[in-house]
Amino acid sequence: MKRKLIDERGRLFGVISAVDILAVLLVAALLVMAYMRFFSGGEADVSDDNFVPVTYQIRLEKVREFTANAFRVKDRLWSDSGEDMGVIEDIKISPATVAVSTTDGQVRNMTAEGYVEVILTVKADGSINGDRYYAGRTFELGVNGQVAFTTKYVSTTGVIWDVDERSNP
Repeated sequence: MKRKLIDERGRLFGVISAVDILAVLLVAALLVMAYMRFFSGGEADVSDDNFVPVTYQIRLEKVREFTANAFRVKDRLWSDSGEDMGVIEDIKISPATVAVSTTDGQVRNMTAEGYVEVILTVKADGSINGDRYYAGRTFELGVNGQVAFTTKYVSTTGVIWDVDERSNP
């Protein structure tokens, strides 16, 4: 008896439906896409041989003057997980401002008494992988990413403000 490729019910060799095959292929494609999205790539090869200097800035808004004065050039920064984030190269302190609504409906920037804005320039041994920057082995430097860090005298939170590509070879 000769079997047909597709029988009258639309099954291949009378066993499996073509719709079932398409469903299995769709699930397999989704699994491959999920694996590629979440589990492959993006990991930096950060062996000691490929460390490069990475310079970035951390911005701290409305910081007490006492805290700002505790930062020192050449202080080392550490993340909450203990990762070395680099050394402070420069500190810029300016008066902090606050947006205030006036009685006539306008918004004006006023100086916040007792508070300052701090921009720390930090240099770290890190790596560059595509458009991702890393300090140390695994600390990713994402612009606008909030970061908690500690120095010898201060423990605070700031925002990664800029990664200076021109300082890197």
